[in-house]
Amino acid sequence: MKRVNGVNSALLVASVMTAAALTSAVSRRAPFEDRGGAQHTVEDATGERIAVRDYARIVSTSTIADQVLIEIVEPNRLLAVSGHTLRTRGSRTYEDKIGVERAGDIETIIELRPDIVFVNNFVDRRQLQRLKDAGLNVFDMGEMRGLETLLPNIRQLAAVLDVPERGRELADQFVRKLDAVSAGIAVEDRRRGLYVGIHGDRLYGGSAGTSFHDVLVAGGIIDIAAEAGFHGWPAFTNEQLLSLDPPWIITNPGTERSFCRHPGFQALSACRAGRVRSIETHLLTDPGLGILQAAEAVHAVVYGDGT
Repeated sequence: MKRVNGVNSALLVASVMTAAALTSAVSRRAPFEDRGGAQHTVEDATGERIAVRDYARIVSTSTIADQVLIEIVEPNRLLAVSGHTLRTRGSRTYEDKIGVERAGDIETIIELRPDIVFVNNFVDRRQLQRLKDAGLNVFDMGEMRGLETLLPNIRQLAAVLDVPERGRELADQFVRKLDAVSAGIAVEDRRRGLYVGIHGDRLYGGSAGTSFHDVLVAGGIIDIAAEAGFHGWPAFTNEQLLSLDPPWIITNPGTERSFCRHPGFQALSACRAGRVRSIETHLLTDPGLGILQAAEAVHAVVYGDGT
């Protein structure tokens, strides 16, 4: 392995490193502290400290928080979740929840009179300030970079809601399940590939530092884009993709059949061998607990047919 780092290497060599070692890395820094007997607080991604309480009225505009909150607090404490979650999660879990479109639904959120609002930092700072000006506690979970941020986010949410043990249990259980997806495949037997999607006339990948990379690794795929030094969401040129020549390609539904008709791509190993696979978009793009289902789906389409 040339360029597999941090949390992701722990998944890739799960037969050597345990889930306990992975989660211990998450907890090196205490999620909250007691300042000279003062009320416990948790620091969010912006450096603001939010008081630890058993908040009774919770609003989430983050898909990650939506999934975690429903696991660690009583469902009736969660008033609203992101509209995206309501549209994509085919579950009765959220059926009585109000949907909000990120932090943009300012008036709706304020009218709900929540005790705390959870957001991710790609929202408009002016919108967040309006929520704060209305006297609401706003907890910014920061960027979404796959497991690198998901596991600390779980612990932060649980800590600020005064249920730290539930957070630790959820994180530990999640890591154990994720490790188990491809635990039966030796490192030397893992297949090599990458994610790439076509958006207009551009080719976009999802490499180290993203949930797409974590999904590949947990699903038993060696991410050759990460090996080659790509990070984040690279825009591949045709020449770069041809140079990488992935034996397997994971892409979005509807793209797998047209992908190999792209000029020059007939020469790709994945196209010649018929090894372009897709999984459902709502799984593939889920940066939260859905990483587990996405990894299982990748494992199934790559290893399930025995090829």
